[in-house]
Amino acid sequence: MVKKIKEYGNSLDQIISDKYIYNRDLNIKDLYQHYGLNNIITQDGLNNIITQDGLNNIIIQDKKILKIKKPTYFDSYFLPQQPIGGSQRAINWGDNAGTTNEPRAYIQPTPEEIEKVLEAMHMVGNLPADQQRQLIEATKEIRYFVDGQIRARFGATNHFNAIRCLNNPEVTDVATPLSMDGVQLAGEEYFGLNRFMVNYPDIADIQWWALYQGGSWHLDTWNPEGEHLDTGVNGWGNLVGSVLKINGQVLGPQEIVAIYRTMRLRNERGFQTDLSFEAMQQTLRLILFQAGELLPARYDDQLEELSDLSLVDSSGKVLTYVGQSMIIPTMALQRKVRQENEPDPEIRRIIDPILFN
Repeated sequence: MVKKIKEYGNSLDQIISDKYIYNRDLNIKDLYQHYGLNNIITQDGLNNIITQDGLNNIIIQDKKILKIKKPTYFDSYFLPQQPIGGSQRAINWGDNAGTTNEPRAYIQPTPEEIEKVLEAMHMVGNLPADQQRQLIEATKEIRYFVDGQIRARFGATNHFNAIRCLNNPEVTDVATPLSMDGVQLAGEEYFGLNRFMVNYPDIADIQWWALYQGGSWHLDTWNPEGEHLDTGVNGWGNLVGSVLKINGQVLGPQEIVAIYRTMRLRNERGFQTDLSFEAMQQTLRLILFQAGELLPARYDDQLEELSDLSLVDSSGKVLTYVGQSMIIPTMALQRKVRQENEPDPEIRRIIDPILFN
C-alpha cells in the first residue's frame, strides 16, 4: 500500500531521514525532491541533483529537468499573489493611534531570558561564506512566506489569528551584551499554521528570533487583539544572527535553510489537496470525539497517515499537540495566557519561546 504521505512528501520529522517518496504526479520514485531533504536541499552540487537560482527557482534533475508542478486553485486562494521572495518591503498593518505601551499578547523577556535567546543564536559571522548567504535569505524569506499566507487567509487587520510578537525590539537591550551598536532583537510567533496551510499539516508553530543591525524594528500596537512587528523607515537592517523553533524543535543553521526550501517545494509541488486536508481534519475531530476509543478498522489507513505526520500518538487514540493545533482555533491573547500557565512540561517546551532545549 502506498500511503498519501508517501505520494506527496515527507513529514517534518522525516526531513533529515533517508526515506524516498513515490510521486504519482511525476510517475517516478522522487528521490530528489524528498530523499534526505536535509542533504539534498542544503548541499549544493550533490551529484548535480539540485540547482538553484537565488532561491527563487528550484530545478530538480535526474539526467533531465523535471517540471515544477503548478500551484493548485487552493494554493492560489490562500497564497499572496506575489511570489515567495518577490517583495522586499517592510510589513505594515496599521498605525498606532490610541495605543498603550503595556504588552497585550506577548511577555517582554527579562534580561536573563534575553541572554538565553542570544546563547541560542546562530551568528552569521561564525558561518562559512556560502552558509551566511543562505541563512540570511532563509531567515527573511520564511517570515515573508508565512506572513503572506496568514494575511491572505485572515486579512491584514486580523493577524492576531496566527501571529504574535515575542518582544518589543525598541526596549530589548542586546547592544550592550553583544557590544554592537544599532543591533536589535526581533521575535515573532506564527501559531496554528496547520489549521489553514494545506501543504503543511505537520507544522503547527514557528517561533522566529533574529538579530538585525541598522534596521528600525518596532511594534505596531494599534490592534487590541495583539501587536505585530514593523520594520519602519530603515527596514530590516543586516542580519547578525537568527534561531527558529518549529513545533518546539530548535533548528540549526542548515536546518533553517532546509525547512525554508522544503516549504517552497511543498508549495510549488503541492503536498495534498483541499479535500484531503479537510478529510484529515475531520478524522482528527472524530478521534477527539471518541475520547480515547480507537476508531473502527476502516480508518486504519487514515490513522497511519496521521501518525506519519505526528498528528496522533502511537495508539491512534490521542491527538498530539500538532494534531490539536490543526482543529482547535486560538488567538494571540490566548497564546500569551497559555505561555504563562501551561502545566504540561512537554507542551510548555513547545510553546515557551525562551526554551531552547
